[in-house]
Amino acid sequence: MKKLLLIICGLGLVISLHSQSYNSYFNQFEIRGHYGFTMPHHSYMNYLIKSNVFIGEINYSIKTDGTKPWQHTWRFPELGVGYLMGGLGNINVFGFSQSLFFFYGVPIIETDRLIFKYRMGSGIAFISDKFDYRANYYNIAIGSYLNAHLHLSLLLDYKPFEFPLYLTAGFAFNHFSSGAIETPNLGLNQVTGTVGIKYLYSQYNYSLPKRTMPYRYNKDLEVSAYYAASFKENSTYENKKYFINSIVCDVASRITTKRSLGGGINIIADPSIKPLLADDYKGVQDIFRIGIHAMQELYLTNELSMTMQLGTYVYNKYDMNKKFLVYSKIGIRYTFNDIVFANVALKTHTTTADYIEFGVGARIIYHD
Repeated sequence: MKKLLLIICGLGLVISLHSQSYNSYFNQFEIRGHYGFTMPHHSYMNYLIKSNVFIGEINYSIKTDGTKPWQHTWRFPELGVGYLMGGLGNINVFGFSQSLFFFYGVPIIETDRLIFKYRMGSGIAFISDKFDYRANYYNIAIGSYLNAHLHLSLLLDYKPFEFPLYLTAGFAFNHFSSGAIETPNLGLNQVTGTVGIKYLYSQYNYSLPKRTMPYRYNKDLEVSAYYAASFKENSTYENKKYFINSIVCDVASRITTKRSLGGGINIIADPSIKPLLADDYKGVQDIFRIGIHAMQELYLTNELSMTMQLGTYVYNKYDMNKKFLVYSKIGIRYTFNDIVFANVALKTHTTTADYIEFGVGARIIYHD
């Protein structure tokens, strides 16, 4: 079954700089290689990893120029798309991966010749060899061809010559998972070193923004609510997908130009826990869960933001052998006309994916 798993992640430092505006964006073309290792989510999968991994990457991005306020807030970030292809540590069991992902890069240090930055992003990965109970039963990590791909890298670019050709090196982390839409869903992680070259093209001479301006923000109160739907598969052998409904309400305060902090409540109707309740022999058939959480929203642009939640259940009949159950969500949100928004988020219990949810809702902003 085809599915679209898109989580675009972005994160930044709490530094706000403003500068003069320029007349164009700057185009960046990169090619890089990666070498490293696959790190499985669980130690009992270590025996499956047989070799280190080689990965090739090409990408295109634009370096923002300061023509919009949010670009100043994030130190003139880069927005791009990349293609990544390589091994997963065992060609006979996992095959290889191909990914198309979007990224958001934020400079930490930027001079005329040196740029130290980080990137976060996400997209869709195709894994060539998934679990098959007849042909590939050793693959206990990945149960679907299409998976979510999460990316994080820390990079250093250096320009040794006068023309805009950069040498680039750093470290990268990639994670592949189906978000429990298909099982097994233990996930695979890659940790690599990377080297490459970057060429920057523009109609205008590239000049770094220099002038800073005062830090400003409005302390606005934001009230939001959204409905979310998702699909989940409990186990490989059950071969059944469950439809999950959620309603989420949040109250947050806009504390800076790029961040809101607050809390909320999550009401979930999750029929996937019904067979798990039956295994407990308690005769309970309650599929509802109620959670409370702290939340943070990072505004990457005027419309695009990243949401994060960390919470626990205050009502939950399936108690996971009486363990204290913590859940988290990380996702991306796009807001239309400052009111209506759509979002996609990954919900997890500690390090285990629970489901990927797709939601639509509305937000009301009370100005201070």
